[in-house]
Formats: sequence, C-alpha cells, structure tokens
Amino acid sequence: MARIMHYLMATSFIVFAMISFNSSSCQACIGRWCFTPEPCFQPTSPASCTDDGCRPVCSAHLYTTNNAYCKKGRRESLCCCPPPS
Repeated sequence: MARIMHYLMATSFIVFAMISFNSSSCQACIGRWCFTPEPCFQPTSPASCTDDGCRPVCSAHLYTTNNAYCKKGRRESLCCCPPPS
C-alpha cells in the first residue's frame, strides 16, 4: 500500500511539474482556465479615474472597450480596459 502511495505521489508531482514548465506563465494552466489580466493604464488625472473617464484613456492606448473601469488602489488608481462584451 505504501508503495502505491509513493508511486501516485511521484506521478502527480511529475505531471504538475510538466504542466507548470510548459505553461506561458509561472502558474499551471489547463485549457482555458488561465487568467490573463486586462491592460491597465494611468488616468490623465486622479479625478478622471471614473468609468466614463477611463474610456478615452483606453481609446488613447488603442483598446476599444465599452467596459472600461477605474481600479482604485492605495497609492494609485488605474484605468483598466477589458475586452468588449
């Protein structure tokens, strides 16, 4: 029984190692489960970091989207441009 558990653990480690080394990022990805973050940019001014104010920022960086939003952080706010729905 211990030998079977040893082989199962070794096999699962090898499979996970192969997945992580073959993926494009540091995280293991299987199929369409990989998350690619949308591009985010500095707004023209802190006051313009609103959903409506972020659309021109996305357009200026050649991202056409109707879902632009402001991601507010502690130190900075960013306009994020997800793909259009």
